[in-house]
Formats: sequence, C-alpha cells, structure tokens
Amino acid sequence: MDYSDTTVIVPVKDEPAVAEVVRDVSRALRNCRIIVVYKGEVRLPKSEAAAKNMMLVRQRGSGKGNACIQVSKFVRTKIMCLIDGDATYDANDLKKVVARVRDGADLALGDRLERLDRKAMPAFVELGNKIITDAANLLYRMHVRDSQTGLRAIRKRVFDTLMLKEQHFGIESEMNIKARKRGFRIEEVPISYYMRIGSSSKQMKLMDGIKLFLLNFKFLFG
Repeated sequence: MDYSDTTVIVPVKDEPAVAEVVRDVSRALRNCRIIVVYKGEVRLPKSEAAAKNMMLVRQRGSGKGNACIQVSKFVRTKIMCLIDGDATYDANDLKKVVARVRDGADLALGDRLERLDRKAMPAFVELGNKIITDAANLLYRMHVRDSQTGLRAIRKRVFDTLMLKEQHFGIESEMNIKARKRGFRIEEVPISYYMRIGSSSKQMKLMDGIKLFLLNFKFLFG
C-alpha cells in the first residue's frame, strides 16, 4: 500500500535507536515522508539521512511538544503521525492508526495497554497513566484508554485547527482534549509496546505525572 499521503514525525534527544526506528518506519509505510527533529546528537547513516523522503531538523527549543509543533509547518501531507524514537513502538502499528484516519477518524491513538509488555512500563507509570486518562475522560466525556500514547495519527488540517501550545509531554493531553472539545472524532486501536532502548531516565517521572494530571483542568474553560 502507498503512504505518500502520510508524514511521520520522530522527535529524538540523543536516542541510540533512532536509525532502527527510521528504517522500520520506511519499511512499514512505503513512500511516506519522515521528519526527524532532534536535540543533541542524531545517529543516522548518511544514506538514510540523505534519502529523498527524509528531513532532518535541529530542534530550536526543548521538549517533545516544542519539537512536534516546530516541524509541523513542514508537513504537506493529509495525514501526520507521531512515533517516539526509542524503539518502544512497532512501526507496523502506524498502519493501524493511519487506516483509522483514512476511514474517517480525525485523531487515531495507539492503545498500549491491551498488549502491554509489563517490563516496558513500570507499574507506577501505568497507574499514573490511568489516573491522568480517567480524569480526562471524566472531565471531557472522552472514552480513551491510553491518553499518553506516543504513537498516533491525525489529519493535518485538524492538527492545525487545534493550535497546540504545550511544549513538553503535555502535547498528547492537549491534542486529545482540544480534539474532543471541538467535536473531532477520536478512535483507538490496540498496539504493541516494548522496553525502550537507551536510558530509562527519559521515562515519565512523578512530577511529570502531577503536571499532566493538573493539565487536564487547564482546558476546562478555554
């Protein structure tokens, strides 16, 4: 199947697995465009970095949200995907979220919890994710299982409409909530999730979880 209608954004910060992720995405989504937005060092073979479907962008600020917002202006395709650069996701699962968008969803999320490798997500992270997700579901009448998933697809025109501002992990919550409040169609599909390659220090910390929980209330009246 052809994926020339899709751009995949891979935000990275000194991720040793980025070359593997890029190769897997290229194989999974034939003819897609890939934008790697990086902070620090990016380890890509010259042949892949110079590929015609590849774009490398040095991040100007900091944070995952900042990276995605910065490079979104380079996306010219109808569909825009996000996937982390640490090999925790199966690139083939991008096909599932893209298919949902092609079939009518405005935002398609990959649900990690149904097939979760327990070694990949510590219990306290899973609990935090549940608390954050349950709060968002209650406040905004959403029906989402995994609000913090880093693998997702969204219509580019919808992304532009949302006018996202969050600079760090909060971009996922902001995207979900604003899409819900504007009446866009949100769907989920089960995906795989694996242990990350590289430092576990980049996983969400307690303070990150508290900030994300409080972020749910930010958009109640906005």
